[in-house]
Amino acid sequence: MDYKGEKCQVCGEIFTDDDDIVVCPECGTPHHRSCYITENRCANEEYHSTGRKWERTVHKKPLYKVCPVCNFPNRVTDSNCQRCGAEINDISVVSMNENEPEKVEDNIQAAFSSEQEAFLDPIKYLGLDPNEDMGGASMQEVTDFVGPSTIYYLPKFKRMKDDGTKPSFNFFSLIFPTLYFANRKMWGWAILAAVLGVLLNLPADLLLYIEEFPDSLATFISNNKSMIQAVSDICLVADIGVRALFCLFANWLYFRFAMNSLKKHKTSGRSASSIKAEGGIKPMNMLIITAIKYGIGLIVLAALYYGFEMATTIKDFSTLCLM
Repeated sequence: MDYKGEKCQVCGEIFTDDDDIVVCPECGTPHHRSCYITENRCANEEYHSTGRKWERTVHKKPLYKVCPVCNFPNRVTDSNCQRCGAEINDISVVSMNENEPEKVEDNIQAAFSSEQEAFLDPIKYLGLDPNEDMGGASMQEVTDFVGPSTIYYLPKFKRMKDDGTKPSFNFFSLIFPTLYFANRKMWGWAILAAVLGVLLNLPADLLLYIEEFPDSLATFISNNKSMIQAVSDICLVADIGVRALFCLFANWLYFRFAMNSLKKHKTSGRSASSIKAEGGIKPMNMLIITAIKYGIGLIVLAALYYGFEMATTIKDFSTLCLM
């Protein structure tokens, strides 16, 4: 048997073609003859009582197929390259670290560490190059920043970067734009969406909650109900238009937000591990923005009421002065 590349269990040196090797008759462990004579026993003597046999470590199992087109390391079972789609049925399988056999065991474990497993896993990057520059940050950094829903966002981000495409459909931002932006930590857009939502729904709310307002304001609304209803209809159309814009451009806004955040993150010199903490989602933000939106609504109603009272007072005062 060829023991080239294996370790002597006594001295730890790698066997070469020129070494004089002896093998333990009990467990099959190879030794340098000089090492075996020096120890006068098998280095794996504990194997003898259990019947365990020595096992090879070099070229134990092929781990991946390297695509000849793009050099992507595909899984052994893949028939096509996960990155470029080229056929790899006839490609020879490459064993991990076959040129460094002394590190095989360590590297087999490292091959399935979080970073290398993600690289070999076509699901995480969808066959895209994790080192591709997305405009100031790599695909891997963008993936770490986005967190959940990378399968949804990565193809859209790549198309936006490659083709300059901006519009794309985002259903959640159509129905709940304020919650979407807050959940993705885009507070500027979340506040803007909340303010627009309150203002555009104000006329409808005035008609809906007319009985809850003070008598003077309720009377004014009742007397001008047809006008307020017309304004409400206009605001409804405007609200639909605003939601449509958020629906079409929310993904692009998020792409720009992610890239700007990553650039600031890299400029500040913070560790790469903090990217995930800075990005991703935070459902608690949806509760916070709901409370903020409710507060904005109360402020607008209070401003409307006191403005109405002030206008009424000024009108009454002007009437008295003219009498």
